[in-house]
This record gives sequence, C-alpha cells and structure tokens, in this order.
Amino acid sequence: MLTFFSLHRVTAMRVVAALMGLFFLVGTAPQAMSPWGNVTLANYVGVHDPNLHRWSAALAGGPDLGAAVVLFYLVWRPLRAAVALQWLALIVVVFLAANVPFVGPAVALIAIPIVLVLLLYPRPRDLWTSPWSEGVDWPLLGLGTLIAILLVADGFAALIAQVRGADEVAANYDWAADGEHLINTGLAALLAGMNRAGARLLGVVAGGVVAFLGAAAVTVPDNPGSWGTLGGAVGIVVGLIFFAMSAYEWRKRGERLEPRPA
Repeated sequence: MLTFFSLHRVTAMRVVAALMGLFFLVGTAPQAMSPWGNVTLANYVGVHDPNLHRWSAALAGGPDLGAAVVLFYLVWRPLRAAVALQWLALIVVVFLAANVPFVGPAVALIAIPIVLVLLLYPRPRDLWTSPWSEGVDWPLLGLGTLIAILLVADGFAALIAQVRGADEVAANYDWAADGEHLINTGLAALLAGMNRAGARLLGVVAGGVVAFLGAAAVTVPDNPGSWGTLGGAVGIVVGLIFFAMSAYEWRKRGERLEPRPA
C-alpha cells in the first residue's frame, strides 16, 4: 500500500509525464508527417535541401510519438508499467550517448523531465529488478530480438555516418538522431518479449513505430538512410505483425494490476 508521501510522488510523476507526453506530441507530430507534407525539422543548421531530410524527420517524429504513448500510459497507470519505465531509463542513456558528442551538453536538458519521472516513481526497486524476472514470451522475444538486431545495426550505421560528417544530413546532426531513435525502438521491441508489467505496451508501441517507419520509407525511398520501397514494405508487415502479437498477448494475459511492494 502506498503511503501518503508516495501518493503525492505519484501525482507529481503523472503531471511531469503528462507534460512531457504533450511536449513530444506537439513538438514531433509535424516532423513525423514530413514524408507526406511540408518538411519540419528540429534543426535547420546546414540544411540546403529539406527534401533530403524527410526520412530523418519521420524517424525523429515517429518514435517520439511512441514515447508520448508510453508517457500518457504512465499518467493513466503509473504503477503498472515497470518495464516501460526501464525503457525510459535506457532511452535517456542512448539519447545522451548519441547526441551530446555532436550537439553539445546543452541537449541533455531535454532528458531532464524523463529523469524526473523516474526519480518520482515511488517503487524504485521495480526499476532495478531484471526485466526477465517474471519470465519471457518466447514468440514475442524471438521476433522482438530480430527486429532489435536489425534496428540497432541500422542505428550504429547512422551514428558512423554522423562521425564521418560527409553530407548534409550530418550537418544538422540528423544522422545522430536517426541512430538514437533506431536503437531506442529496437530496445522497445526487445523488452516487449518480457512478462513484467509494461512489456506489452512496449510491443504495441514498437510495432506501431516500425510499421509507421515502413510507410515513411515507401514514401521517400531515395532519402538518405531510408529503408527503400522493399525494406519499407517489409517494415510495414513486420511492424503490424508485432503490433498484433503484442496486443493479443496483452489482452490474453492481462497486465498484472500491481507490482510487488517495494
């Protein structure tokens, strides 16, 4: 049972999660739609041809909208998504590692609200418990691992392109952002195969993001880093399958209503 102090921490956590979710939703939705409309970028430094950045804009916006879904779920069910909170901790690490070396330490300010959500969580022991402590779902883990391997490999290729800095996409650090978002989506797919609370949420989010990115790739197959027409079509199919598997298992098993007491 939560104490009076813990209840206040949960309330504060919900407020911060809601605000950060709105930040992602409002700030990145236009980027996500860039393959199909006007190109919207977070950074226009060194950009001479915005059309070359349609894929990178979608790759920034789509996963961030997925993160918004996770944050809004935490507003609704703050104590029923331990694995999702662990994923948030991981994406902060990846975000800092991928962007700070190129953009500078000031970019770390963006991560502060997510760190605050983690600090306000009233059962910190949940965050240190291994994601596989309650077993795994082998079909989801198998497909999630395959997705993770492909996305993480693509993410590292994007980071290498940023280090080389040889083209316009590197000039505004889009390759760094591409690498970060690909790796974080892969981590969500991998954690979706766990049986702890919040895993199926990550599976639904990861599947939806991969399908979305597949559609973006089909729309802008010639953009730097795009998966192309064939890769995009595969992304749509695989993403929808993973989404459906995760949603089915979520409904079938049901997430545990309350984690074990801290």
